[in-house]
Amino acid sequence: MDPTLNGEVMFFLQTVKEQLTEHFQGLFLYCKENVGHLIWNLLVIFFIFSAAKAVLRWISFLTSRTMERSHQKLEEFQSRRVDSLMTLTRSAARYLIYFIALLLVLARFGGDTVQKLLLAVGSIGGIAFGFGAQNLVKDVVTGLFIIFENQFSVGDYIQTEEATGTVEAIAVRVTYLRSAKGDQIIVPNGSIGRVINYTRGSYIAAIIVSTAYEADTRQVMEAMEQILARYAEEHQELIEEPPVIRGIDTFGESTVDISIACRVKPMKQWEVERGMRLAIKEGFDSRGIEFPYPRMVTIPWGEQAAQPPEVPADRSGWQPAATLPEEDGGDQNDADGGGLPDDDD
Repeated sequence: MDPTLNGEVMFFLQTVKEQLTEHFQGLFLYCKENVGHLIWNLLVIFFIFSAAKAVLRWISFLTSRTMERSHQKLEEFQSRRVDSLMTLTRSAARYLIYFIALLLVLARFGGDTVQKLLLAVGSIGGIAFGFGAQNLVKDVVTGLFIIFENQFSVGDYIQTEEATGTVEAIAVRVTYLRSAKGDQIIVPNGSIGRVINYTRGSYIAAIIVSTAYEADTRQVMEAMEQILARYAEEHQELIEEPPVIRGIDTFGESTVDISIACRVKPMKQWEVERGMRLAIKEGFDSRGIEFPYPRMVTIPWGEQAAQPPEVPADRSGWQPAATLPEEDGGDQNDADGGGLPDDDD
C-alpha cells in the first residue's frame, strides 16, 4: 500500500475520532449540567400527549352521547345524519389536536428550532403537495361534499365501485365499511364516484319464478297467490304490503317466467326474497306442481326403426341394389346380377 495514501487514511480516521469524541463529551456535559431541565421537558411532553388523549376521549364521549340522544329523539333518517356528522367531528378533532400537541412539544426545544423545523417541513411539504397532495385534497373535498349533500350516512348499506357494505364511519379522508362477511373495508373518499344506497327509498323484494309450458299458467298463478298470501300473514313484521303477482315476465326456451314483487321493511328485501322462494317451493311440492328442468328424448334404433323409403326405378331400367350385410354384399350383388346393365342390354 502507498505510504502517502496510508497516512491520509489514518489522518482521516483520527480526525473523525476526535470530532466524535468532542461531540459526545459536549453532549455528556450538557446532560450533566441540564439534567433537571431535560427531565422537566420530558414530563411536560408526557403531560401534553396525555392531555391530548384526554381531550380526544372527552370529544368521543360527547359525540357518543349526542348520537345516543339522537337515536332516542329523532327519526331514523335524521339520527343517521347526526351519526355521520359526529364521526366526521371525531376525525377532524383527532388531526387538529395531535397537530397542536406536536407544535407544543417542539416549542420545548426553543423557538428558533420550531421555526427552522416548520420551514423545513414547509419546504418538504411543498414538494410532497406537488406530487401527491392532489389525491389528498380530492379525498378531503369529496368527504365534505358527502356529508353536506347527505349522500349516505352511518348505518346505510351502500355499494360503490370498489366495495359493498354497511357504513360504519365517515372520516375526513376515508369511509369505513363493514361487509356482509364482517370484513372492514376502508375506501378513500376521492375514489367514490357512483354510490347505490340500498337503505333509502322504496324497499321492494322482487323474484322471478320459472314454470313449465305444460302447466296451466292461470292455475299456477292462483296457487302462488294463495301461497304468498299465507306467507305475508305469517311474516307481518317483515312486509309492509302483500306480495303482488305482476304476471308473465318472459317466455324462455323451456320456461314461463312469472314476476312477483312485494314492498317490505327497510333492509328486509333479501330476507323476504329468500322466504318467498322457499314458500313457493314448498307450496308447489304439496300441490304437485313441477318446476321445469332440462329433458332429453332418446329414440331407439333397431327393429322398430323406420325403414328407408324406396327409390323409384330410373327410366333407363336401372334398379338400386338391395341393402345387404357388408360381409357378403359383393358376392350377392354379382349373383343377382345387380349393378349397371351391360352395353348389350
